[in-house]
Amino acid sequence: MLEGELRKQKALFAAADSMAMLAAFVIALRLHDPSTLVEHLLLASGPVVDFLAVTIALIIWLFVFRANDLYRMRNGGGKELVALVKACSVATVLILFAAYLAHVEVPRITFVIAWFLSLPFTIAGRIAVRFCVRRLYANPKIAIPLVIVGLNPISQYLCDQVLDELGPYEPIAFIDEGPAGRHYRGLPVFTSTDRISELAGPLPSLEVAIALPNGMRDKLDRIIDECDESRLNWWIVPWMLHSPSSHLKIEQLGDVPLIGRRASNIEGLNFVIKRTFDAIVAISLLVLTFPLIALSIVAIAIDDGRPVFFRQKRIGVHGWPFEMLKLRTMRITANDCVHREYVKEWIGQRPNGAHKPNNTVFKMTADGRITRVGRFLRRFSIDELPQLINVARGQMSLVGPRPALPYEIELYQGWHRRRLSALPGITGLWQVSGRNHLSFDEMVQLDVRYLEDWSFVGDLKILARTVPAMLRGAGL
Repeated sequence: MLEGELRKQKALFAAADSMAMLAAFVIALRLHDPSTLVEHLLLASGPVVDFLAVTIALIIWLFVFRANDLYRMRNGGGKELVALVKACSVATVLILFAAYLAHVEVPRITFVIAWFLSLPFTIAGRIAVRFCVRRLYANPKIAIPLVIVGLNPISQYLCDQVLDELGPYEPIAFIDEGPAGRHYRGLPVFTSTDRISELAGPLPSLEVAIALPNGMRDKLDRIIDECDESRLNWWIVPWMLHSPSSHLKIEQLGDVPLIGRRASNIEGLNFVIKRTFDAIVAISLLVLTFPLIALSIVAIAIDDGRPVFFRQKRIGVHGWPFEMLKLRTMRITANDCVHREYVKEWIGQRPNGAHKPNNTVFKMTADGRITRVGRFLRRFSIDELPQLINVARGQMSLVGPRPALPYEIELYQGWHRRRLSALPGITGLWQVSGRNHLSFDEMVQLDVRYLEDWSFVGDLKILARTVPAMLRGAGL
């Protein structure tokens, strides 16, 4: 039921966003339309063309809002406000560009006014939707009281999600064996499941969420029987959320529910789209940056001699090895013993990678093995440009998990290997998400999240955030 309610909420927010956009552009045309030029153009085009134009504008608007996760953010706050400003700005520019391609001459000032009005209109529309939804769910005939059986990290996480979402469920209590008088987020913790039948009388719409460890099968059956006798809806929270590396997916095969781990989304047609984009962009960038690469090669040869390229064995998709290319930034006599020790310390041979060195996620600071030219090349990520050859060959991607080293793989825990489910990337989600403050486990979790949630728009956003870092000299 909750999933269906969330879909309806998304539809309401999308409708409010659409109305805000239309209102902003209509008022903008009323405020600034010299000689009623646009109005005459719309009247001359006919209703079919006008309808098509409005539909295209709405699709652009909603697509940009969805790309900015605004249909997951429905509770307001500063994060939503920043996303709204960004989405309204990008959507307005794209609509202006679409009008230019269609040879529709709309005054630029009109678009500026529309953008300015779209922000308060969109914010007001979302506030109105939230107010209506909250008032609706506050109705005792619609609100669904929820009792959660079990007091543990899984049940607490469930409670947090329900309380933080706009939804009909209203947690009223926990039930868990143990000392009396406990509370969680202001909710009482009862010590006996007998309270379920007691609450069912005054609360006929009560539902029960059961979050118990796997070893408590007899108790689980007893609670389900008690819920059935009281004619209460119940659902079981799978005891599988302890995995730090993934979310779950639920499918139905006949009458049998199947619960499993979410796999990489870079498969089938998605892989074709990503690979085609990688090949086109990599070849284009190689042509554009060839003079810079050639100049860097000359500088390396003069500063520290040959070889000018650094070739290193890396582990690619599904564990297949490949030779990664970079411009050499370290002295010829440098060996990898220092880095081996660093990797061993960073990953650690302890559960959950609890220990972490004081350096950055991957690149070590103040490394005396780096040459003068190499320091400059690293600062602006010029040394990474030959990896575009690896991308063109299909060994790497523009965006993906960091390419792993063979001696790094030896230290992996089982779930760490999930990051090998796709082509490694020159840049990735971990690099634009506070990479200097991440432990190895946190980096792997970001890689896995990237694989599970992959989208073409997401890749474009990561690339867009990578370029400024390179230009600032922050390196990759």
